Amino acid sequence: MAKKNLGKVKRYRRSFYSGRQRASRIAGGVLALVALFAVGWLAGPAVINFGTSTWYSIVRGDSDNPPTSQPESASVPQSASESEGQPASEPQPTEAPQTGGDMTRGSWAFVDVASLTGEGAAEQVAQQLAGQGVTYAVVPLKDSTGSVYYASALPAAASSLSTTQIDGAAVAAAFKEQGIVPVAGVCAFQDPLAASANREMAVKYQGTDYLWLDAAQDKGGKAWLNPYSSAAVDYIGGIIDEAKAMGFEQIWLTGVQLPTTAGRDKASYGDTAGVTEAQCLANALAAWQEKATCWVEYPLNVASGQETRLTGGTIDALGIENLAIEVGGELTEETQTQLDAAKAAAAGCDYVGVRTGDVFAVEAGQ
Repeated sequence: MAKKNLGKVKRYRRSFYSGRQRASRIAGGVLALVALFAVGWLAGPAVINFGTSTWYSIVRGDSDNPPTSQPESASVPQSASESEGQPASEPQPTEAPQTGGDMTRGSWAFVDVASLTGEGAAEQVAQQLAGQGVTYAVVPLKDSTGSVYYASALPAAASSLSTTQIDGAAVAAAFKEQGIVPVAGVCAFQDPLAASANREMAVKYQGTDYLWLDAAQDKGGKAWLNPYSSAAVDYIGGIIDEAKAMGFEQIWLTGVQLPTTAGRDKASYGDTAGVTEAQCLANALAAWQEKATCWVEYPLNVASGQETRLTGGTIDALGIENLAIEVGGELTEETQTQLDAAKAAAAGCDYVGVRTGDVFAVEAGQ
């Protein structure tokens, strides 16, 4: 039996609400949303804090001190010791490098004593050096003219006080404040002032009481301190003691030698008791190095052993702890050979440095 075709069924969407009813329904929905937002705004923080407090009370057992709802990224970063419940260490002030440290590190400067006179001069120089990265600064306290540039209380220095005077303690303190090690420059036996003032400390002429001079008097000849004189050795030792008391941590020694060779065959040193020239200098250095960390500077020809008359032999017999080798001009093949020989002779030194002009580079001894 054939089925009847009823055609497609049409579905109509129509609202059973009038226009007024539809508007009222929309307005009611908006009011409900506003009310719900207001309740959430007022009650939300309390609910969150309560939930957070309850969670940490269960998990951490820290109900007395629950964390706040602030994000953790806003807190100050803590060190590992703080995160483990240990108190953080206080920041330590910067200190000047100690003499027992590695002296191959850091740069050196050689300061003009005249730049340290006047109020505030030492602080200004110290700041400039610190800005240049200087670690060690050599300040001359006694030079090869015999002049003493600070108010020494030593009787032997009474006639040697220069008109240029610095406050040694203030200079040392200013350098240390900037993290710089103050080094006192002291010339040893090349000293015409002290030798002339006290002949008992001086090299004599052919066993007489006359002073031996390194040149004719009318040509500017100068007297020298006698390395065999215990009074002369003690005088330099007294300078070192005063430098240390003022705060200088190291000593830069020059003039640790016998007088220059010109006319030295006429020089006499009194009763030497059979002590050789090299042993005489070694004894003086041992006394001074016992007092402080010392650098001993020699020109390249002396340090290499090419010239032995000034030290009575090669420098390896002097017991030098820290050797400074002075190289004049640029290194050539010849001077490099001498420098290698000087370093070999200084094998027993703690440190060896090479000074070219105002540049001083240090390396550990072999």
